[in-house]
Amino acid sequence: MSDRPESRLSGKERFKSAAKKVKMGKKLERVMKGDRSATSATSHDTSDVDGTKSPEPYSCTGDFEADYTELCNRAGLMEIPKVVPRPHRPGPPPPPDPKEKVEEPTSPVPSEQEEPPPTTYTTSDKFDYFRPKVQVELEKPEDKKSMTEVYIRGWKVDQKYIDIFKQCFPAADKLHTIDFWNVGLTDNTLAQFAAVASQCLNLRTVKLDGNPVPGEGFHQLIGEDSMIVSMSLRSCKITDKGAELIGKALSTAKTRNQSLCALNLNSNMITDAGACHIANGLRMNRTLLVLSIANNAIGDEAAKKFGEVLSRFSLTHEEVVERRKVLSEKGAPDVRRSPISRRAESRDRPGSQSSRSQLDKSMAKSGRASSKAKKDKKEDDKKGKGKDEKWKKEPQRGASKVASLAETLGKVSKGKGRQSGGKKGQGAGSITEAETPDILEIINPLLEEAERVDGQLLIPGNRALINLNISRNRIGEAGLKALLKGVQYQITLTTLGSRSGGTGLMRLSVQKNNFPPSHELYLKVQELMMTRDPLYKPPSKTPDEESTSQATGS
Repeated sequence: MSDRPESRLSGKERFKSAAKKVKMGKKLERVMKGDRSATSATSHDTSDVDGTKSPEPYSCTGDFEADYTELCNRAGLMEIPKVVPRPHRPGPPPPPDPKEKVEEPTSPVPSEQEEPPPTTYTTSDKFDYFRPKVQVELEKPEDKKSMTEVYIRGWKVDQKYIDIFKQCFPAADKLHTIDFWNVGLTDNTLAQFAAVASQCLNLRTVKLDGNPVPGEGFHQLIGEDSMIVSMSLRSCKITDKGAELIGKALSTAKTRNQSLCALNLNSNMITDAGACHIANGLRMNRTLLVLSIANNAIGDEAAKKFGEVLSRFSLTHEEVVERRKVLSEKGAPDVRRSPISRRAESRDRPGSQSSRSQLDKSMAKSGRASSKAKKDKKEDDKKGKGKDEKWKKEPQRGASKVASLAETLGKVSKGKGRQSGGKKGQGAGSITEAETPDILEIINPLLEEAERVDGQLLIPGNRALINLNISRNRIGEAGLKALLKGVQYQITLTTLGSRSGGTGLMRLSVQKNNFPPSHELYLKVQELMMTRDPLYKPPSKTPDEESTSQATGS
């Protein structure tokens, strides 16, 4: 039945139907080929997509701009903040050359002549100032790998940028300053930034002003192994919680920061409790030189604590235990002991204990400890030999240390040896102990000479801090009195010639607190600190005063 309709068709109609079938077959074949090519293209595209998901890791070259741009493109960032040189104020114009003659115009300048544009500012495109940028400072403008400083102002540095900076910053060998102002750091990004800072070998200055972080984990930047020298945390809304963490990072009985020299905590929310923790951090810290906690909420209690730390304080039980441990380690024969530790040990121990311990050790080495009678007979000779061997060996050990330090510090020890009157023919082994303390000794506060008063062990306070700024707080007369007492104690130690722990405060800023500028104690503090200021210049005498003094002297 199916063949009947086709058999009834004429020859012309049969030809048309056959041609139509051939045409449909070719079309179907083309469609099938297209599906195959599309399938192969799809599989090829899929492999490319899979390839982009796991690209080869990028190794930074040290060129911050090139590394930063490449990593931003790989991260898929749509708008990449530009890397621009940090703008500087124009310098003063050069002085006029006296040889050149300035001709005065004989006729007024025509109004049609255009005046040259001023050179005190630079113009830029519209709204270009408000666009996010990464400002950098190059040691050499022609060398892209000589970046020394990075400045970011007022745009959010989120996780994507932190991941990029984690690769860029450690590759910059000369980077020593990072300044992130108001970049919206969080607890997570701050912790990662602290990890990045520890990988930058030459990073010394960190400024994170205007970055309030809920967890207040800024102490992660100034741990025991930190190399940061200066840190600024202004307007970060740091409370007593963050101040306590910072105080513990400065020092405890067992650990202390040995690199941070300047700390700025201005304009935060620190009260007496937090400031007391920071003062406790100064008990065992002898590295911090400049501390500013102005414009906070500090009162008399914290000022008294600072006055106690600056003058002298009693050791806690934990500190006493640690002191005994350090003294016992310093008392070992293979360890060089400082003069301070010897004086402290001689006070804490009976006079015969140290000599007997040296005698027993020297006799054990020689192998002649046979009987008690022989010990009594040769006691004097053994003591003399033990002392001679000790003082012969110690300068040699000290000399090797001095020689290694002299190479790194530009051979400073040679100049000191000449000033001390040493002979030209003397070698490194002839350097005396009196010449080495300025280079070798790193003073441990627990080795300071202690004084026992009313069952407590008192040691001199912090004399390494030279600049303390506690202005614009809530300190009253009681706190001012405690600070004055601490300054007077430091001056007394300085006049007695005791400078083993430092020179003491040279600048103390206590203005704009809860006392008038005409207060008697405040004026006395100003009078004492005026002469201690390193930039102080005595007032010059008038001609009448000079003539009077000369007449009196004659």
